[in-house]
Amino acid sequence: MAICCRQSLWISALVGVFVTACGDGGTHAVADDVAAVDTLDSGAAGDASADAGADLPADISTTACPGGVGCPCQADGDCDDGDPCTTGQACPAGTCTAGTATCDDSNACTDDACAADGTCSHAPHAGFCEDGDPCTIADLCADSTCTAGKARVCDDSNACTTDVCEPGIGCVYLATDATCVAESTCAFAGMCHLGQCVDGLAKPCDDGSPCTWDTCMPETGCTSFAVPLSGECTDTVHGGRCWAATAATLTWTDARIACHSWGGELAAVRSLPDNGFVRALATSACGDVSAWIGLSDHAQEGHWHWTDAIHGGFANWANGQPSKASGSATTGGEDFGVMAGDGTWSGVTQATTEPCFVCARPLAIGCDAPTGCKTGAHCQAGTCLPATATATCDDGNSCTADACTPGQGCAHAVLPDGSSCGVGTCTSGACVATSVSGQEAKSCAAILAASATTPTDGLYTIDPDGAGPVAAFATWCDMHGDGGGWTLAMKIDGSDTQFAYGGAAWVTAKAFGTGGLDGSGAVLASAWMLPVSAVRVGMREQNVWRWLTLPVQATSLQAIFSTGKTIGTSAGLPAWEALLADGSLQSHCQLEGFNVVTTSTSLRIGIQGNNEQDCATVDSWIGLGAASNVCGMTNKPVAGDMACYGADFGDRTTSISGAIFVR
Repeated sequence: MAICCRQSLWISALVGVFVTACGDGGTHAVADDVAAVDTLDSGAAGDASADAGADLPADISTTACPGGVGCPCQADGDCDDGDPCTTGQACPAGTCTAGTATCDDSNACTDDACAADGTCSHAPHAGFCEDGDPCTIADLCADSTCTAGKARVCDDSNACTTDVCEPGIGCVYLATDATCVAESTCAFAGMCHLGQCVDGLAKPCDDGSPCTWDTCMPETGCTSFAVPLSGECTDTVHGGRCWAATAATLTWTDARIACHSWGGELAAVRSLPDNGFVRALATSACGDVSAWIGLSDHAQEGHWHWTDAIHGGFANWANGQPSKASGSATTGGEDFGVMAGDGTWSGVTQATTEPCFVCARPLAIGCDAPTGCKTGAHCQAGTCLPATATATCDDGNSCTADACTPGQGCAHAVLPDGSSCGVGTCTSGACVATSVSGQEAKSCAAILAASATTPTDGLYTIDPDGAGPVAAFATWCDMHGDGGGWTLAMKIDGSDTQFAYGGAAWVTAKAFGTGGLDGSGAVLASAWMLPVSAVRVGMREQNVWRWLTLPVQATSLQAIFSTGKTIGTSAGLPAWEALLADGSLQSHCQLEGFNVVTTSTSLRIGIQGNNEQDCATVDSWIGLGAASNVCGMTNKPVAGDMACYGADFGDRTTSISGAIFVR
């Protein structure tokens, strides 16, 4: 064996033999005592073929320097741990590193071993492995090879996706447009849209009579029953509907029949304020007990619908509800909705009885023929009794000549400008009141209060701050609608972006535009100078105005908008949709009021809807002062109706002119 001088000096010290240093850096023979040390390697000493670079016995060099891990070194060649089963020791920074195993075949299905002489072996073993394909699971070793296990099942439990496994990728879920809810007696099939199941619309039931309430029963289909006699609701009015709660222990089906006899349906709940109202009504009539409401999945298992024709929206299920218990109506299916004493909902079986139920119906319906010249027609026992009184056709405007033509109905001819209208003269069909400078009333409500008879609707000059710095100005006064005394504060052009949610017109005390009731945009001083106890919202389509009154208390209209704080209202979906000839909205969310802000839409006044049971991604709204990005439209219109993705009366992109009155 030959060793370098540096090694020979070290070994000599170990065995007590002095060897003269090799001045020429070469190798020299060593004493037999040194050779004896070589024989300590379990019989492998001198076998240069076992490790060509291992000149030292393994049992010494792996635990002591030089060459071992951590030993000082000057070059890579100085490092050798003497182990024939490792390679690649190096000297990166004056210290020897550890070597790496030489027998790893990178095969998860073999057990790698190295013999003392450096010979590698790779014994096959059984067990789980990973073949690298994400579309197989439970891969197994066989004959030293990882073989594919069973195919991965991709299932997201969503009926609106096709589930596949793509090699190299894994599970992929592709949205479909398949049917996801079967058609039923009372509802059309639900369809998939963008990977979500959208419930089918309720099937329309209409017997053609204005004197019947048309509804659908899962067992029998469409049915009709008489609405009450015309006249005021003798029970409770809320959100444009008549409500009644009754203490009687009945099943859900019997409670629904009782509501039909009363002229309505089991109550549908549209919003959180509606939910509180229904709970309070039930508590007042029955006490703090559970009460039936008009909610059921009897027609389509797992898909809850209200008993009236309009989709539901707001949901207030108790924890763990609705239960997934299924079955027929009489064998365990929890198909019928009940409201608990705390206002939360649960599903129960048809055999269950509850001590209270709540009904709702439209306010009493008249049946006047729109083209006739008689009035007084009314519904009785489901039949329209004929009109007997002569129609006046009075539109409340003293600057129009009102007349009725048989077969055509009422007509309102505009009087010439300058015609007397009692309190002033006519200008472009509006009565402009004559006022004495410096003696103007502060508001339209003040004019109405000071009048012995109801003044005509029209332009009046008012001066809210009297002798203050703001000059008197002309504004439209609505003296007839919902008690009268309404003062025009703003007019909104649905195509004018200055009336978008963030526009200065909503919060800046700067007047522009005119006070006439037309389709132009305007902000009048009444927007920041008059105190507010209610707001009257109007929408104008084809010269027809439709109105909604909202109670709210504020120092001024602009004060409501300046804070940006949401002020909720409870008018309800039907009332908002009635602002348009064919208003349409999605059935869920139903967030309404002033400064209504969600992720995709902001409204100064209005209501928002969604096809899912949250307000995070609304796709529909009705209102004024919008900043919205829905249905592919960005920030237009700023007033009107936007709806898509399952709105109750179809898609809409409607821009309107609007008006806001205060009182």
